[in-house]
Amino acid sequence: MNKKYTILSLMFVFLFCAGLSQGQPDNNTSTIEDDAITAEIPVPLASEAALQDESAEVNETADANATQVNLGPNLNYIWSFSGIEAGPITMALNQEGIELYGQAKYEPDGGKPWNANVDGSVTGNEVELTMTAQKDNELITTKMIGTYANDTINGNFTQISGGKKVGSGTFSAMWINPDTSSYTPAVIEEPKVETPAPAVVDTPADSNASGKETAETEKASRFVDIHEYADKIQTGVGDISGIPI
Repeated sequence: MNKKYTILSLMFVFLFCAGLSQGQPDNNTSTIEDDAITAEIPVPLASEAALQDESAEVNETADANATQVNLGPNLNYIWSFSGIEAGPITMALNQEGIELYGQAKYEPDGGKPWNANVDGSVTGNEVELTMTAQKDNELITTKMIGTYANDTINGNFTQISGGKKVGSGTFSAMWINPDTSSYTPAVIEEPKVETPAPAVVDTPADSNASGKETAETEKASRFVDIHEYADKIQTGVGDISGIPI
């Protein structure tokens, strides 16, 4: 009996050890597969994530600055331009993006005022304006190209009329009022046209009246009032030769 139990005990030990040796590779294989799956999912470090966020913010700021540079400055003001005429030209500019449009006027002391239409554009700090005015029955176009800096515009201008260049030079402008709605055009007086006086025309009635008066006058002159000479006729004294027959 003791030998029998001893043999059975040895068989259980052998079987137990054999089972452990067979199950061990399965556990190792599972561990290796888990490690491989974990390695396929990259986990960024905290410092790398922070660098990516900072880079995105820098790019957004750069894009915003670039957009602002492309749009250029705000020129939505009433301006005073000098150098083009003997006196200042007042110009009201409206701005939509890079487009500029508005009106201008010139009101000299003792001279003829005029009004003009204006259009143009602004790219960065470069400003281009075209002013078209009616002066003494002539259409004059003034082309201005300048640079905006420190609330002023400075540049060169060229004037064209009838397909010919009639003037050129430099100009300077500074804004004087931010409220463009307060701009009013110059008052242009219409030329006065003198109406000639109507000619005097004699009507048939006037002619007949004049002829009748002349006939009556001639008729009256043919008769003499003898009472004026009664003393000479009755007395027979005096010279009666002057009495009309």
